[in-house]
Amino acid sequence: MAPPRDDFGAVRPIRRFNRLTQALLAIGLAVTVNYLASQTEFRFRQDLTWDHRHSLAAESAETVRVAGRKSPVGDKQNRNWVRAMVLSDNFSEGDTGLRSQLVKLLEAYKLEASRAGGEWFNILQVSNGLNQEALSEVAARHGPPGRNIGLILTCGTRAKFVTLAELVELNAAKVVTFRGEEAVTAALLEVTEDRPAICYVTRGHGELGLSDTSPLRGLSQLSRQLRNRNFILRELDLPTASEIPRDASMVLIAGPQAAFSAAEAERLRSYLYDRNGRVLAFLEPGREHGLDAVLSEWAIFSPDALLQENDPACRTADGDIAVRLLPEKVHPLTRVLREQDLPLVVTRARPARFDEGSTPDSTLSVTPLVFSSNVRNGAMLSWGEADPLRRPISFDPDRDHPGPVCIAAAAERAAGIRKGSGSIGGRLIVVGSTDLISNARLNRGGNQAFVTQCAAWLSDRDRAISLPTRAAGVYQVNATAADFWALALRFGGIPLAVLLVGLAVSVWRRRS
Repeated sequence: MAPPRDDFGAVRPIRRFNRLTQALLAIGLAVTVNYLASQTEFRFRQDLTWDHRHSLAAESAETVRVAGRKSPVGDKQNRNWVRAMVLSDNFSEGDTGLRSQLVKLLEAYKLEASRAGGEWFNILQVSNGLNQEALSEVAARHGPPGRNIGLILTCGTRAKFVTLAELVELNAAKVVTFRGEEAVTAALLEVTEDRPAICYVTRGHGELGLSDTSPLRGLSQLSRQLRNRNFILRELDLPTASEIPRDASMVLIAGPQAAFSAAEAERLRSYLYDRNGRVLAFLEPGREHGLDAVLSEWAIFSPDALLQENDPACRTADGDIAVRLLPEKVHPLTRVLREQDLPLVVTRARPARFDEGSTPDSTLSVTPLVFSSNVRNGAMLSWGEADPLRRPISFDPDRDHPGPVCIAAAAERAAGIRKGSGSIGGRLIVVGSTDLISNARLNRGGNQAFVTQCAAWLSDRDRAISLPTRAAGVYQVNATAADFWALALRFGGIPLAVLLVGLAVSVWRRRS
């Protein structure tokens, strides 16, 4: 009988089978893990930082949940219901960390949205050659975004453009903080608002026309902007109406050429005070408006005077007036002007300021919004000319209104029909110019941003969101060559010593 061969021939097929089984098990494990990770019910993330800097605030998470309940029923119907479009090309090389932080924040929103089921929140990276069709669709409906736009949130036919300046904030200590969560949550609230605000636009006094496309007397561009922000615009024939409609969220007075009658002014007064109404009035210089009694009750004075501006820094290249002086205390209406350093561009304006002779009222607060240029070196650079036909035009302290001239003021009453309840009463904004809303100048300077913010504030859609700030940018290692060599010696010394000892022992054993 021949002795058995001393080799591994019989073992090799078993080894091959074991290796094949291990490879199949590894592939199956990777596929299973990825499949489970794609399922919503298996997604879990725990933020272990003490200030929860990697998690959404409770207000943001609740906003996402409420928005998810508003989305259409059905997985296919609510897919991509809200789209967050990151305009990558608008971020400079120095803003790479900001863009990365914004994308991570949007991923947190997407994760929170997926927990309730469905995929209604989607993120799109838009750059040259990437997702340009989606951007073209938004631009065709809402206008092309500027270079200062970093994010666009869309929901159906509504869209919200978020600027780069809204994503960061520079405090007094020159520390840059990230306010992206505040901006994204506010934008999500605006685009998913299911109940539209109804804005009535007065007519019958020569006001600017809603559907008029003419450059100077048309409101077609403003109408589109407000409709895109979920506003319903309706005309109001105030001379024939018995009262302001009950479903009015606000009333827009767009540059009347003829004065309102006493009865019409009384209807506006009753709407403002008795019903906590909201009115946005654009008054034109050289025109009697007939609203003096209404404005007086709200401590706002708008005399018939024409703004004169002699400061070259407050003049545009085509001769328009750039009104850019803001009060030290930032109001929600002018915050966008302050953050982006944008002026209001007008050709003609009249004063609209606090009435110093008004009766004191503890329930009323009046805030000046925008001023013309200030006195410089004792010279009056701007003033309100009481007699524009007088020549030569010069400041007369006995007749004219000294500068800086306030051309926009906002009044808010803390109580109205619900007096004593502490609720917000009526709100009134008076702007001494109609150029801001005309088709010719709506897109100049900060006109559009200011006007749309006024509409949001009056219709209670200004989102007073207070969310924690985060450090801007991403963490990165900044080290010199010497620092890297020091790290290499500290962390590579012991492994190198062990390697040398092992080599020495190996050589010694071979020789012995």
